[in-house]
Order: sequence, then structure tokens, then C-alpha cells
Amino acid sequence: MFNIFKANSNEIHREATSKYLIAKTGEDILNVDHRKKHVTKIKRLFSVTDSIWLEHYYFAIKSFAEIVQEVPASEIHHHSNVGGLIDHTLETLHAGIRISHGYVLPPNTEPEEITSAADRWRFAALIAILAHDIGKIVTDIEVVYSVNDGGFQHWHPWYSNIPVGSEYIYRYKKREGNTKSAKSLHEKAAMSLLPRLLTKEAADWIFEDSELLSQLFSTVSHSTFGGQVISEIVRTADCSSVARDLGADTGVKTDHSSAVPLHEKLIVSLRKLINDGDLKRNRPGAAVWVTDNETWVVSKAGMEAVRAQLINEGHKGIPKNVVRLFEVLREHELLIPNIEGDSVWSAEINDFAKNWKQKLTFLRFNNALIWPTSNPSVFDGEITPVDRKGNPLNIDESKITAETNNVDIEDAIEKLTSKVEDDIDIPPGSVTKMVQKPKVSVPKSKKTIEPQNSEQSGISSKEAKQEWRSSRQVQEDILAENDFIGWLLKGIRRRHIRVNEPAAPVHILDEHVALVTPSIFILYLEKNSLKKALYEKRAGDKKIYTLLQKELQALDIHQKGTNGQNISKMSVEGQRSQSELSVYLLNKDCFPSLANFTSNQALRLHL
Repeated sequence: MFNIFKANSNEIHREATSKYLIAKTGEDILNVDHRKKHVTKIKRLFSVTDSIWLEHYYFAIKSFAEIVQEVPASEIHHHSNVGGLIDHTLETLHAGIRISHGYVLPPNTEPEEITSAADRWRFAALIAILAHDIGKIVTDIEVVYSVNDGGFQHWHPWYSNIPVGSEYIYRYKKREGNTKSAKSLHEKAAMSLLPRLLTKEAADWIFEDSELLSQLFSTVSHSTFGGQVISEIVRTADCSSVARDLGADTGVKTDHSSAVPLHEKLIVSLRKLINDGDLKRNRPGAAVWVTDNETWVVSKAGMEAVRAQLINEGHKGIPKNVVRLFEVLREHELLIPNIEGDSVWSAEINDFAKNWKQKLTFLRFNNALIWPTSNPSVFDGEITPVDRKGNPLNIDESKITAETNNVDIEDAIEKLTSKVEDDIDIPPGSVTKMVQKPKVSVPKSKKTIEPQNSEQSGISSKEAKQEWRSSRQVQEDILAENDFIGWLLKGIRRRHIRVNEPAAPVHILDEHVALVTPSIFILYLEKNSLKKALYEKRAGDKKIYTLLQKELQALDIHQKGTNGQNISKMSVEGQRSQSELSVYLLNKDCFPSLANFTSNQALRLHL
């Protein structure tokens, strides 16, 4: 698809016309049944005349459509189909303006001023939603176009739209591996295109209200402070559209819900974690390793990260046991099964450059499944499947690769990558399909990460413990991506947070890490003022530290009490007195870096 990007624009030659999209006017892009319905519903949410709607409101929507054309909203996550960005934005507009009617606008104003100013604030919310993702066309996506059968040339949205009637094709720019630096760049780039959405009269109207202008600019540029009501409307509506496209339940009533099977959610989430750099790859301690044909994901740690992300996105009914997630992927033939037909492989990673070797357990995927639209950087080392004793398996790897590559790639993953309308011409490669293997009757998979008895596993107790500790360390590294967990572990490591001392906020027990609540959470918020401000906005009538506790619950590493409550009671027995603490318990097994702490014998847990 993208050979034309590899050459100089002067040397680019034309291929078959049917392979490209045709640039349209904003009016034509919106002139599709499902988009017209959204526009009509959006219009009904504003109390403006038809002439004002067409001149300023619909002008902004048309301008957005003509700028972004039919590019997707994301490469491998939500609304990743052709035209996904315009569809996602219309969904977000409808949800956002509905949400705005639940606010008193302008906020903190006198009642007599509300009627005259509310329309201006809702118009600004519309502009903020349109601008929210428009920066992707600047920073994330690369487009070339051709006019009148001429050569292709690169397009930059700062200077003009793609000429109407020209042929164009897009691709996502390659992101540096193991980096998050580009994740929010498109939000900052949106400011450069904001004026393209406004008529002169509309701009003058917004500039009359300095508070509104401040919130609009802060929201569009993704500033930590200043967005307030406008930012909250945009964020809530955007999350609603994203989650519903992925099959989650956000509680926001819109008209664009969809039922997405669990196996599709797992793959989409795994792709996003890898693509965003949340799961590191191809380096010691990483959870993902990529070879020429396959992607190896550390089994339990990788799926626990996927599960936590799905819960954070609002998905319901995600199994707690990650082994069940293995089975779901295997049942839908999305994994390469091991030689016994199970889900999990044992393999030895050998990084020759870093003189690092490690045996881990993996889920093994075909690269076309995880990387449908790009070519990943390949690990410059060796991955060797091994048996339980650590001996290399006597299997023909080339045969496994041939079996997974020669079967029909189309059917198993069509739903994972293609949601394109029937009447849209699709550039080849924009929607990539994946591998389906023949159905195989396989036994239920077994847990592979816990320490095994040496007689059962065929390996020494020392080797089994070493493998288990390595798996646990990978999981701890992933958990540390959570801001609170990362702060907690760093504070304990540097002795900034007291442990097992009188009045300490953290105590280590035989099987748990006890966080004294609310003192440990209040300490975190006092040390992280930016986080505190964000939580205060979201908390409402709740105590803000309960939001932190809820985030930890999503990681599924806490221990509930026998009464089903998240907070447990613990008695402290001193020489002269006895007291009681309220604690939030984390599973100690998830944190091998805390294994050297001696259990505090002065504490008794009431489970």
C-alpha cells in the first residue's frame, strides 16, 4: 500500500486508480445516511435559527470533515476503519452537547445571564469537540495525493485542504518503540487548526467571554489546568464514544452502542498497550518480544495488563482469572498453540547484545494479528521454545510459521479490523486482515506462572523459583505504570515512605501489603498536587481518595475482607496498648521487590 511513501515526491509513480480514496467536500462527506442522522440530532440540541446553524455551526462541522476526509480515528484501537475519525467526532458531538444540557452554563453566573450566554458556551463545546482529535491529521497520519493523474505529493494540513476530486492515500507515521512521547502530541497540534473551524463572527463571539476563551484554549491544547467545564464535557463525551465502539458500558446514553465479543476486546486492548508503549518490548524485563513472523507476549503479566485496561475503559464481565482469557483467545484461534495444543509456551529469551538470558512463559501470536497496519521493530536476539526442563523443543519452527501463514488470513479477524461502510472504496492495506488457523480440539490450558513442584515439573526447585520470580518482576514493572503504585514502590525503595514502623502508612504481612487508609492515599495526593486537583474535580460529594482506591480495584491486586468490603481491619498489639487500623490490602506476590521485608508480627489481620 505505502510503497509511494518510500520515494521522493518527484519520483512517485501512479498505480491503479481504484486503490485510492477520492477527496470530497465536507458536504459530500456528511451526505451519508448515518452521518446525516447524527447531524440532524446534533442540530436539535441547539436553540438557534436555521440560518445561524448553517452559517456557523454546520460550517464548523463541514470544515472539520473536509480537513480530515476519510481517515480513521486510530490505527488499531477505536473507530479504526476508513472514515472513523468523522464518525467518532459526530458521535462525540451528539453525546457532548447532550451532556452539556446537564450543566448550568455559564458556570457560577447570575440566573439572568444564563439564557443569553448558554448558547455561546455550548457552541464553544462543539468547537472543542471538533478540535479534540483534529491534530491527528498533523502529527499521527501521513497523506499523499495526486491531482489530474499527476504524480503524488505529500500533503500538510496547515496550508490547505486536500484538493477536492484528487486521489489520496494515508498511513500512520511510525512511532518510536518503547516511548509515550507522541501519545498526546496531536492534542497540542489541534491549536494550529482551530481557526479553520470558525467564521470571523463566531470567533468574535467567543472572544467576548474571556473565561470561556480560557477554558476552550486549555481544553483544545490539553492543558492540565483551565479546561474545567468545557474539558469535562469533551472528556466524558469522547470516552463514551470510544468505549461504546469497543463494546464497553459507560452509563452515558447515546445511540451508537455496539456489542463487541470478548476476544475482539482482548486483541484491540493488547494492540493499544503495545503501540502506546505501556507494554515494553524487545529489551530485558519487557513483556513483549517481536520476531520476523510472531509476537511473544509474557502470558500472565501481559493479560493482567489487558484486563486492567479493559476494566478502566468501562467494560463489564471481564473474567478475573487470566487463564480464562488465555482460553478465550485459544478458542477463537487467535493464538498459536503449543505442541500439546495448549495456550502457553515456555521459551528462553537470549539477548546477545546485552548478555541477558531468561526463561519465561508466553502467549504466541502471528504478527499480522498484532500489527495489522505496520511493521514492528524485530528483536535482535533469539527466542527458543523449551520444555519444562529448559531443553530446546525438537520442533520445526519453519513448519509452524508455514502452517500459520498458508491458511486463510481473512475470516478469523475480519471483525477485528474492518467496520467499513459498503459504499466506501477502501485503499488496500488500510484495513488489514489476520490469520485463521484450522479448528483444533485442545485440552483446557493450565496455569504456568506459579512455582511448580520439582517432581511435577521435571525441573529443579531453584529453576522453578527463578522462573516464577522473573514472571512476577515483569508483572510488577507493568503495575508500576500506575501512578500510585509507581510512587508507592519508589517511595519504599528510597525510604521516603516508612514501612513496619509505629504510625507508618505501610506494613508488610506474610501474604499482603497493608496500606493504612486513608493516610497513605492522602500522603500521595499531598505529594502530587496535579493529581489532587484532577481527583477533586471528579470526586463530587465523595472523598477524593476513594477514586484512588477504585483505580487499584481495577488492577485486581487487592484483597477484600470476609465481609466483602474493600477495607479490612487490623489490630496493632503493643506492650502497653492495643489499637486498630483500617487497611487496604494488596497481594504481596505481585511485588517481588518487597519480598525482603520481614512480616510485622505486631499486627493481626481480621479477615
